[in-house]
Amino acid sequence: MIDLSLRIDAFADDERMVRDAASSYCGREPGLRRVRALRGSTPSYDPQVWGELAAMGWLGSRLPERLDGMALTHGQLALLLEQFGRSLAPEPLTATAVLAAKALLGGDNEALKSRSLPRLAAGQWLPSLAWQEAAGSQSIQAQCTRATPRGSGFEIEGSKCVVPVGESADAFIVSAQGPQGLGLYLVPRGAPGLTVATRPRVDGGTWSELTLKGVIVGADDVVASPAVAAATLESAIDEGRLAVAAELLGLMSRALELAVDYIKVREQFGKKIGTFQALQHRAVDLFILVELSRAVVRQSAQRMDAAGNDPHARALAASQAKARCSDAALKVAKGCIQLHGGIGYTDECDVGLFLKRAMVLSAWLGDAGVHRRRYGELAGELGQEREGESVDPLRREVRAFLAENFPQEWRFPSHRMSLKETEAWQRKLAEKGWAAPGWPVEYGGMGLSPFDQLKMAEEFDRHGVMVVTNFGVVMLGELLIRYGTPEQKREYLPRILSGELRWCQGYSEPGAGSDLASLQTRAELDGDMFVVNGQKIWTSFAHEAQMIFMLVRTDPNAKKQDGISFLLADMNSPGITVRRIKNLTGSSEFCEVFFDNVRVSRKNLVGELNRGWTMAKSLLSNERIMIGHPRLAKVPLQALHGLMKSRGLMDEPALRARFDELRLDVEDLGASYVRMADVLRRGNELGPEVSMLKVWISEAMQRVTDMLLEIGAEDATLDEAAVLADGKSVHIANQYFASRPATIYGGSNEIQRNVLAKAMLELPS
Repeated sequence: MIDLSLRIDAFADDERMVRDAASSYCGREPGLRRVRALRGSTPSYDPQVWGELAAMGWLGSRLPERLDGMALTHGQLALLLEQFGRSLAPEPLTATAVLAAKALLGGDNEALKSRSLPRLAAGQWLPSLAWQEAAGSQSIQAQCTRATPRGSGFEIEGSKCVVPVGESADAFIVSAQGPQGLGLYLVPRGAPGLTVATRPRVDGGTWSELTLKGVIVGADDVVASPAVAAATLESAIDEGRLAVAAELLGLMSRALELAVDYIKVREQFGKKIGTFQALQHRAVDLFILVELSRAVVRQSAQRMDAAGNDPHARALAASQAKARCSDAALKVAKGCIQLHGGIGYTDECDVGLFLKRAMVLSAWLGDAGVHRRRYGELAGELGQEREGESVDPLRREVRAFLAENFPQEWRFPSHRMSLKETEAWQRKLAEKGWAAPGWPVEYGGMGLSPFDQLKMAEEFDRHGVMVVTNFGVVMLGELLIRYGTPEQKREYLPRILSGELRWCQGYSEPGAGSDLASLQTRAELDGDMFVVNGQKIWTSFAHEAQMIFMLVRTDPNAKKQDGISFLLADMNSPGITVRRIKNLTGSSEFCEVFFDNVRVSRKNLVGELNRGWTMAKSLLSNERIMIGHPRLAKVPLQALHGLMKSRGLMDEPALRARFDELRLDVEDLGASYVRMADVLRRGNELGPEVSMLKVWISEAMQRVTDMLLEIGAEDATLDEAAVLADGKSVHIANQYFASRPATIYGGSNEIQRNVLAKAMLELPS
């Protein structure tokens, strides 16, 4: 199974050092014998290992150097905890080094920090944060535990639950409401009036319940006064959520590796079960969940590092990561048991250990449902910022340009507007220098990073700019920049940017869809001309295109991939016939293109003769990046949001929960999109892994339109647009129809799963 992270992610040197060190240490005992031996023990971890973690600096990972810490970034810590999660290590690293350490560090008792945090980092003192008062509750405001002033200190009365490593903690950081608000108080183990009851967890660890009756805390042990306690506690818990998400990522990735290794060798019916397509597709779906989670964790860590003291940005990042990983880890672990078959249900099979830990960590600090709801509340209305929120300069510039230049009557149309319909708009983009956001600046592009390209696309979506993708920009242009001759670049790149040339793509044929290498359209050399005969199909907007880029067979005797070349042709050439194909929406975007002795100059050959397959794969990667863009599902998601608001359904709990899940399905894909697009930005090639984007977003789009159909009820059967409360309109049936081919074009999702099974999971044919 391929380690995709090592293959495509660009780690900084310090990140790579942290990841490699954690991988080396955590991978020492792959058989999980230590994990099994420690189940149900007291303490529930190995003190010797705890000392080793302290010696490596991990217990002080988030502490500043002045307090003997390592001052790791969230990004670095996430890489460390991912490896920690892979090993199922029972040591309470997140509970102590993140939750408790952050609560102490964020407090305003400097003397307490100075005397306690270096001891925590050295492994000499183990505190645990006790804040939760009911299973499932994530509100720090609903605190019944009271802190009543007594002399110079406080008397604590109340109870706490879901306290980690309570059976051996040296002290507890307890949250309690006082006369002036919430405070954090340090209660040593053995304090009079403190009772600790320990309960076993399914993974062999423990949760503890604290009962506090008349517990006295002196002024020196007030961790955080009401002035800072609430913010400190929220920040600590959000850091903990990201940390737990990283551990969940590690455990699900390791569980999948075990399952894939198993199905490679397990035999049934005289065959390795890893050859069964049903199991391959199941494994690929789990792989996509793992890699989606990896992208979200990495992005959330980066956003949390960039957030500084902005609690809103930190909370969004934490909830997005926790929602995705809580959901994915359970699905992956359950799926891995299914892949193992009956042996997966036995205690002797290691995969069950991963399911049990996934159950614990998915629930701890809020499950997927809790964090989808929290994310939806924090993010606010779809496509709108919070009041008072500063707007990114790029977003501000795009909004101003769209408000001034994009025609009001073109916003949120009932169908995608073609390049021919919007020629004036294409010219404005070119004049602004915005025609090719991803192209290098030296070729007339903007040179934007993938993340900035995504922000720009989001603003276009927000303003209802539903214009057909410019194939010349997103597909052909970058290929010409890399493989074209100087003459081809001079001839075509400026005219692509200006919108003067509209292009279509000639790839698929009646007998060569997903199996593109089987194409039969022939191009035979006749002097300095190719003579082209054959047929292309599903050629979007060929009826409006002035040029076509296409794959043709130039050596019929070579292996399928070896005899293919890449040609450019004028659509007005004699012998080209276009027939439009009406689709379910009633529009005719798709076309058949017939070639009858069409003569094409040899100077229109891109790259070497019979070496077009390499370029074809590169272009297919670009196409799947395009098809895998989150905006594919954002338009119907906006329509769903508008319809639900118009019908007063956004406050209906069950429907709102489903909407929030779909919203994050699309938002999370954005993290994967940026991850993949960044590979291209660095000048590297994407391989079969790009198919993950296409599979996820096309199926997410269909889930969105399925719900749109349901909410629309009888209105969804009308062949007309429904008018929404904000004056916009949506043709529900056409949105539903338009999502159907998304899982087919660009290579059907079934074929993409076959490719991923072989190339990424290395499963046998």
